[in-house]
Amino acid sequence: MTDGPGYHNRQLVLATNISNLLYNLSPSKYDEIAPKIEYWIEYAINEQFTTIGDLAERVSSIAWSTFGSHPNISRFLKEFHDAPHRSKRVRSFIDELCIHVLRWFAVAAAEDLTLGLYGGLVPVGGGENFIRAASFVGHLIEYGLLSDELVRRHLVKPLTSHCYERNNYTLASVYRSKAIYQLFVVAGNKLLQGLLEPEDVRVCFGILDTYASTNHTARFDGVRLNVWCDSDLDASYYDLTCGAGTS
Repeated sequence: MTDGPGYHNRQLVLATNISNLLYNLSPSKYDEIAPKIEYWIEYAINEQFTTIGDLAERVSSIAWSTFGSHPNISRFLKEFHDAPHRSKRVRSFIDELCIHVLRWFAVAAAEDLTLGLYGGLVPVGGGENFIRAASFVGHLIEYGLLSDELVRRHLVKPLTSHCYERNNYTLASVYRSKAIYQLFVVAGNKLLQGLLEPEDVRVCFGILDTYASTNHTARFDGVRLNVWCDSDLDASYYDLTCGAGTS
């Protein structure tokens, strides 16, 4: 018998417990909750109640959630991964989790992000949570939890391989533009200091330029987007710190 409550549902129970603990990480509770998350991750993997891949897939849904703090979760993942006493096998769970989040985010970029919570196939929660996932990916990049090769392969092209004509600027395009903005707000200096190809940078800021030109009442917050760039777009839209090149 495979339906209903029972021992066979242990993977879901363990993943849900770990996810809920991650959601509750905050500066005031961090030292209290972090050891509990460490325990349950190591317990689930070392006792072979689940596979690393299955646990990573289930926990990766935290990227789309409206709960939790992406900076605190990313901090925990980094500290857990880099702890010298951590076994290679358990550490690989963090690698799998971060890769799964990035690849899931990349595929979600192809979805019609206007379909919302129940209409979409890939992004959990539709376009608004797609933007939240972009923030989470940005923090993973900022904490060095994703390799340069993975970022180059899965990050920009899926976000920019869409139609952005000024006369047909859809809501889905707005979601993708805001996702690009979040990535640069969180991890802009890393992305623009050699991680991304110059052409990818130009395309990204061209999309932001289109958004700002089309939505005059909803310009991006230039104070937050304070990064070095090599771009021909009108920096007054963003109050960018632009120089002769990335620095």
